[in-house]
Amino acid sequence: MSQLVEPNQVGKREQLFDIIALDDYKEKPLLAMIPKEQKLQNMQVSWQLDKYAEPDFNGSADGVPVKTVENSAADRARAYVYGQKFRRTAGVGSVAEEISKVAGASEGEMARAIDKKLEEISRDIEYAIGSDNDTQAEVSEGAPYKLRGLGSFISSSAQTVLPIDSNYRTPSASIDGTAAASFTEALFKGVLQSVFESYGKSQDLDLVCGTSLKKAITGFTQTSSGSTNTQVAIRSFNTDSSEKKITANILIYEGDFNTVKLHTSLMLANTGTTTLAATQKMRGYVLPMDRLSLHWGWQPKVTPLANDGSGPRAMIEAVLALVAKNPKVLGKFNATA
Repeated sequence: MSQLVEPNQVGKREQLFDIIALDDYKEKPLLAMIPKEQKLQNMQVSWQLDKYAEPDFNGSADGVPVKTVENSAADRARAYVYGQKFRRTAGVGSVAEEISKVAGASEGEMARAIDKKLEEISRDIEYAIGSDNDTQAEVSEGAPYKLRGLGSFISSSAQTVLPIDSNYRTPSASIDGTAAASFTEALFKGVLQSVFESYGKSQDLDLVCGTSLKKAITGFTQTSSGSTNTQVAIRSFNTDSSEKKITANILIYEGDFNTVKLHTSLMLANTGTTTLAATQKMRGYVLPMDRLSLHWGWQPKVTPLANDGSGPRAMIEAVLALVAKNPKVLGKFNATA
């Protein structure tokens, strides 16, 4: 064949789409929902906890003088945690920034790098909030300040550093460690009952949960007692069959004591890798959001660094502390399998 055909063409231009596709779009429910309150002004923060006295319904006789008075601050305690500084950096070579034109980076490599690092630092913060990290004082470059994650706040035993007063730790009944295979609605209700008994009022709660815990809660609607010893998988629908659609997604659980809104997260109890472990998938935090607060020193901001000849560079930093105002009213699911 004498004519020019496509496989033999010289000088063909490569078609490169103007796309750089990221591999995930994780949501950050804790950062989105926890109230932001007063500005952080010291890396060690503290607040006070108090409780009402036990009831006294024995009455008082007429004419009896007051011999003693009560100390209304007798049960007051102080809680402490440290804040934490988060940092990411970005740098691009001068030629890569000024000369090269890269598909998917129309604003330049440095602009794209900063956008990516801003997302990464917000994920770092979300992971820290949902972690088991205990708070830590800064003692060296390798041992910086650390905030206390929810996994450490919600504990029935004393934390190692700056422990919460024993009167205000989370009751053991508000913490469930049952493995996914044995998890039941009765166990779920038990945690909600304990949270209600600690908090004392029925209110909307938020459950930030891993994928296996979310699936287990949805499964509550798909089982029925077949006998006293077995659970039979069964589905019951009240919908128009012409829609040809099955809905199996529980977003709100209305129980005896609380209404719980479910929010799925992939950023709980992180192990330092994006590969989800069984512990992360079954982790969950039962949260009355008005009992939590974030205190920013500053939210993620970009600071350009001096160009040392290698090209543009920047630092992205944020500083904040997490406060659980009264850990006694929180709940946790922390199965190890």
